[in-house]
Amino acid sequence: MFFDELLPVAANTPLASLLSYIRLLPAALYHELMQGPTWRHAKGLSYSTLLSMVPLLALSFSILKSFGVHKQLEPLIYNFMSPLGSMANPFTQQILSFVDNVQVGVLGTAGLLTLFYTVLTLMQSVEVAFNDVWRVHKPRNMLTQIRDYLSVVLIGPVFLVSMFGLWHSINDLHAIQNMTRHEPFGQAISFLLRYMPFFTTVIAFTFLYLFMPNTHVKFSAALSGAIVGALCWQFAAKVFSSFVVGSGQQIAIYSIFASLFLFMLWLYVGWMIVLIGARLTYYLQYPGALQLAGQPTQTSLQTREILAAVLVRDIAQRFLTGQAPATLDDLCLTLPVPVMLVEDSLNDLISYGVLSRDDQDPAHYLMRISPAQLTVADLRRFFWQGDYAQQKQATQLIKQAGLEKEWLQELVANQQQTVQQLLSAKQALSHQTQAPTLPDYPTN
Repeated sequence: MFFDELLPVAANTPLASLLSYIRLLPAALYHELMQGPTWRHAKGLSYSTLLSMVPLLALSFSILKSFGVHKQLEPLIYNFMSPLGSMANPFTQQILSFVDNVQVGVLGTAGLLTLFYTVLTLMQSVEVAFNDVWRVHKPRNMLTQIRDYLSVVLIGPVFLVSMFGLWHSINDLHAIQNMTRHEPFGQAISFLLRYMPFFTTVIAFTFLYLFMPNTHVKFSAALSGAIVGALCWQFAAKVFSSFVVGSGQQIAIYSIFASLFLFMLWLYVGWMIVLIGARLTYYLQYPGALQLAGQPTQTSLQTREILAAVLVRDIAQRFLTGQAPATLDDLCLTLPVPVMLVEDSLNDLISYGVLSRDDQDPAHYLMRISPAQLTVADLRRFFWQGDYAQQKQATQLIKQAGLEKEWLQELVANQQQTVQQLLSAKQALSHQTQAPTLPDYPTN
């Protein structure tokens, strides 16, 4: 079942796993909210969005103008600004005036490149935040970023406007108008019209959770996280509107900057909701990751060695028996270990040259060194010495600290000695290696 991988030792039944999941999930999300990187990413994305909003809207409007439907994007912007209360309409008009002043067709090559660069930078910041939430260490390459991001920026607004235009066209059909006079069709259509903003938010969140992380995301997990995120978004919008209405005197202190202050605050709240929803999606796809919430993310060398040995065992077994290469989900199903630890160990083994990862979605993990040649001593040496850069760092440290090779060998060979004994051995070794000096005798 969906929760079978959670707490495999303590919970032996699906019901016990589900109860454990429900108990651990709120604590994990609270820890993520208070001590995780979510709030830092939300602050950074708020500033990035503020700087990139006008170029992003300018690109979108320029595309929609060619279809003559750019005016249909304005209600979406106003709906996003609606929590600002009475300031929503003037602030929206101000942003649209900025967008109208940006004439994409007369910017020239340098201006157009700057416009695209600003939009791509925002999308890169969003991907970094989502990859951090999903514990993905490898971002998209530059060509893939340009292809994917520009596709979203160019096609996304057209899709949204087309969807709303199709919806309004359907509502104007004579047959649909006749159906609204008969129950239960009338109530169903009224329900869809009333909650259309909520459904739009769910679609947008689902797309973000599926597209932005550079990893495979299950649709069921993305949709579930999007529904919860959209509910939180609607609730936060109502609370924020009440806050704006009830803070008239306090906001008056900011004078003309009040709308900008409120807009940035709403951006921060919005990104917090989006990122918490992304973390929820992660926990829905990998319930075992809840075990690591609130625990140290830096594992000991012993834990890394044991987990690496188990992963190499499973992947090598598949190779020797002719089975299909394992994916991350396959490895997590056979190991009662949080997925974050598995990902970190796989990345270590790839950096050491033991494993390789293909470019499929989801990625498969294969042996890079033949199991007939790889030894246990090799694995321990990889984790002891690290990759090439780490070996170079250790060599530089030995040289700069003035450590003798003989004393280091003594340290490894006599691990039961006390520190005082090792220091005495080092002093004795230093005296032995010093060249003796003969006294000066008077010559006859």
